[in-house]
Amino acid sequence: MNVLNHIFVIITLLFSLSTAPKHNYPIPEKTNERLFFIQRNLNANTIVYDANFDSEGNLKVNDPIDVYWIRYDEQGQRMELRKIERTLAFGIEFSKLESNENHYLIHIVAEKNRDIILKQTAPFEAKAFLKIDNKMSQLCYLYLQAEDGIIPELKAIEYHGIDTVTKKSTYEKVLY
Repeated sequence: MNVLNHIFVIITLLFSLSTAPKHNYPIPEKTNERLFFIQRNLNANTIVYDANFDSEGNLKVNDPIDVYWIRYDEQGQRMELRKIERTLAFGIEFSKLESNENHYLIHIVAEKNRDIILKQTAPFEAKAFLKIDNKMSQLCYLYLQAEDGIIPELKAIEYHGIDTVTKKSTYEKVLY
Protein backbone atom coordinates (compact mmCIF):
# COMPACT_ATOMS: atom_id res chain seq x y z
CA MET A 1 0.00 0.00 0.00
CA ASN A 2 1.42 3.40 -0.89
CA VAL A 3 1.62 6.39 1.46
CA LEU A 4 -1.53 8.06 0.07
CA ASN A 5 -3.53 4.89 0.65
CA HIS A 6 -2.25 4.73 4.25
CA ILE A 7 -3.25 8.35 4.83
CA PHE A 8 -6.70 7.71 3.34
CA VAL A 9 -7.24 4.67 5.60
CA ILE A 10 -6.14 6.63 8.70
CA ILE A 11 -8.42 9.57 7.87
CA THR A 12 -11.34 7.21 7.20
CA LEU A 13 -10.78 5.47 10.54
CA LEU A 14 -10.58 8.78 12.40
CA PHE A 15 -13.85 9.97 10.91
CA SER A 16 -15.55 6.66 11.65
CA LEU A 17 -14.53 6.99 15.32
CA SER A 18 -15.70 10.58 15.55
CA THR A 19 -18.64 11.60 17.68
CA ALA A 20 -19.98 13.72 14.82
CA PRO A 21 -23.32 12.55 13.43
CA LYS A 22 -23.09 10.22 10.45
CA HIS A 23 -25.91 11.83 8.45
CA ASN A 24 -26.11 15.03 6.47
CA TYR A 25 -28.10 17.07 8.98
CA PRO A 26 -26.73 20.41 10.19
CA ILE A 27 -24.93 20.12 13.52
CA PRO A 28 -25.79 22.70 16.19
CA GLU A 29 -22.98 25.12 16.88
CA LYS A 30 -20.88 24.26 19.93
CA THR A 31 -21.29 26.90 22.64
CA ASN A 32 -20.31 27.14 26.30
CA GLU A 33 -23.92 26.38 27.21
CA ARG A 34 -24.42 23.45 24.81
CA LEU A 35 -24.74 20.16 26.67
CA PHE A 36 -26.03 17.80 23.97
CA PHE A 37 -28.64 17.52 21.23
CA ILE A 38 -31.05 15.01 19.74
CA GLN A 39 -31.54 14.36 16.04
CA ARG A 40 -34.01 11.99 14.40
CA ASN A 41 -34.32 10.14 11.14
CA LEU A 42 -37.64 11.90 10.41
CA ASN A 43 -36.15 15.32 9.53
CA ALA A 44 -33.26 17.65 10.26
CA ASN A 45 -35.01 19.59 13.04
CA THR A 46 -32.92 19.21 16.20
CA ILE A 47 -33.75 19.31 19.91
CA VAL A 48 -31.05 21.18 21.84
CA TYR A 49 -30.20 20.97 25.54
CA ASP A 50 -28.28 23.97 26.87
CA ALA A 51 -27.12 24.71 30.41
CA ASN A 52 -29.08 27.59 31.90
CA PHE A 53 -26.89 29.89 34.03
CA ASP A 54 -27.71 32.79 36.32
CA SER A 55 -25.80 36.09 36.18
CA GLU A 56 -23.10 34.66 38.51
CA GLY A 57 -22.38 31.75 36.15
CA ASN A 58 -24.09 29.08 38.28
CA LEU A 59 -26.72 26.67 37.01
CA LYS A 60 -30.21 28.00 37.70
CA VAL A 61 -31.52 25.93 40.62
CA ASN A 62 -35.11 25.80 39.35
CA ASP A 63 -34.32 25.66 35.63
CA PRO A 64 -30.84 24.18 34.95
CA ILE A 65 -31.46 23.20 31.31
CA ASP A 66 -32.99 25.15 28.42
CA VAL A 67 -34.58 22.71 25.93
CA TYR A 68 -35.74 23.89 22.50
CA TRP A 69 -35.87 23.11 18.78
CA ILE A 70 -33.61 24.40 16.07
CA ARG A 71 -35.94 24.16 13.06
CA TYR A 72 -33.39 23.44 10.33
CA ASP A 73 -36.16 22.34 7.93
CA GLU A 74 -37.56 25.87 8.09
CA GLN A 75 -35.22 28.87 8.53
CA GLY A 76 -33.04 27.37 11.25
CA GLN A 77 -34.92 29.36 13.88
CA ARG A 78 -35.32 28.55 17.56
CA MET A 79 -38.72 27.22 18.57
CA GLU A 80 -39.88 26.28 22.05
CA LEU A 81 -41.08 22.72 22.62
CA ARG A 82 -44.83 22.25 22.48
CA LYS A 83 -46.45 21.19 25.76
CA ILE A 84 -46.98 17.61 24.53
CA GLU A 85 -43.31 17.41 23.44
CA ARG A 86 -42.16 18.67 26.86
CA THR A 87 -44.39 16.31 28.85
CA LEU A 88 -44.21 13.12 26.77
CA ALA A 89 -40.99 13.18 24.78
CA PHE A 90 -38.11 15.67 24.92
CA GLY A 91 -38.66 17.62 28.12
CA ILE A 92 -36.61 16.94 31.23
CA GLU A 93 -37.19 16.06 34.84
CA PHE A 94 -34.45 16.98 37.28
CA SER A 95 -33.49 16.99 40.93
CA LYS A 96 -30.56 18.63 42.64
CA LEU A 97 -28.10 16.12 44.07
CA GLU A 98 -27.71 16.71 47.79
CA SER A 99 -24.17 15.30 47.81
CA ASN A 100 -22.70 17.80 45.34
CA GLU A 101 -23.41 21.47 44.86
CA ASN A 102 -24.31 22.34 41.25
CA HIS A 103 -24.89 18.69 40.30
CA TYR A 104 -28.28 17.48 39.07
CA LEU A 105 -29.87 14.15 38.21
CA ILE A 106 -31.59 14.59 34.84
CA HIS A 107 -33.99 12.38 32.90
CA ILE A 108 -35.38 12.98 29.44
CA VAL A 109 -39.08 12.26 30.04
CA ALA A 110 -39.33 9.65 27.28
CA GLU A 111 -36.15 7.88 28.47
CA LYS A 112 -36.36 7.59 32.24
CA ASN A 113 -34.16 4.48 32.29
CA ARG A 114 -30.99 6.52 31.74
CA ASP A 115 -29.61 8.71 34.49
CA ILE A 116 -27.89 11.81 33.15
CA ILE A 117 -25.74 13.72 35.60
CA LEU A 118 -25.46 17.45 34.94
CA LYS A 119 -22.29 18.84 36.52
CA GLN A 120 -21.17 22.42 36.65
CA THR A 121 -17.43 22.33 35.93
CA ALA A 122 -16.65 26.07 36.18
CA PRO A 123 -18.57 29.36 36.11
CA PHE A 124 -20.68 29.39 32.93
CA GLU A 125 -19.55 25.82 32.13
CA ALA A 126 -21.40 22.52 32.57
CA LYS A 127 -21.40 19.03 31.09
CA ALA A 128 -23.82 16.11 30.92
CA PHE A 129 -22.61 12.60 31.79
CA LEU A 130 -24.11 9.12 31.56
CA LYS A 131 -23.05 5.53 31.01
CA ILE A 132 -22.74 4.60 27.36
CA ASP A 133 -21.81 0.95 26.75
CA ASN A 134 -21.00 0.71 30.49
CA LYS A 135 -18.43 3.53 30.27
CA MET A 136 -18.96 6.83 32.04
CA SER A 137 -19.14 9.31 29.17
CA GLN A 138 -19.76 12.93 28.43
CA LEU A 139 -22.94 12.92 26.37
CA CYS A 140 -22.54 14.50 22.91
CA TYR A 141 -25.77 13.61 21.13
CA LEU A 142 -28.55 11.09 20.66
CA TYR A 143 -29.92 9.88 17.36
CA LEU A 144 -33.47 8.53 17.33
CA GLN A 145 -34.80 6.16 14.73
CA ALA A 146 -38.58 6.26 14.53
CA GLU A 147 -41.40 5.22 12.25
CA ASP A 148 -43.47 8.22 11.19
CA GLY A 149 -47.15 8.38 12.07
CA ILE A 150 -49.62 10.47 14.06
CA ILE A 151 -47.47 9.58 17.05
CA PRO A 152 -44.04 8.48 15.77
CA GLU A 153 -43.02 5.03 17.05
CA LEU A 154 -39.52 4.86 18.50
CA LYS A 155 -37.46 1.99 17.05
CA ALA A 156 -33.96 2.75 18.40
CA ILE A 157 -31.85 5.28 20.29
CA GLU A 158 -28.17 5.71 19.54
CA TYR A 159 -26.09 7.26 22.32
CA HIS A 160 -22.87 9.04 21.36
CA GLY A 161 -20.34 10.38 23.83
CA ILE A 162 -16.72 10.61 24.96
CA ASP A 163 -15.30 8.25 27.57
CA THR A 164 -14.32 10.33 30.61
CA VAL A 165 -11.19 8.23 31.21
CA THR A 166 -9.81 7.33 27.77
CA LYS A 167 -11.29 10.34 25.89
CA LYS A 168 -12.30 7.93 23.09
CA SER A 169 -15.71 7.95 21.43
CA THR A 170 -18.41 5.84 23.04
CA TYR A 171 -21.48 4.46 21.30
CA GLU A 172 -24.47 2.35 22.23
CA LYS A 173 -27.61 1.48 20.29
CA VAL A 174 -30.76 0.47 22.15
CA LEU A 175 -33.55 -1.19 20.15
CA TYR A 176 -37.24 -0.86 21.07
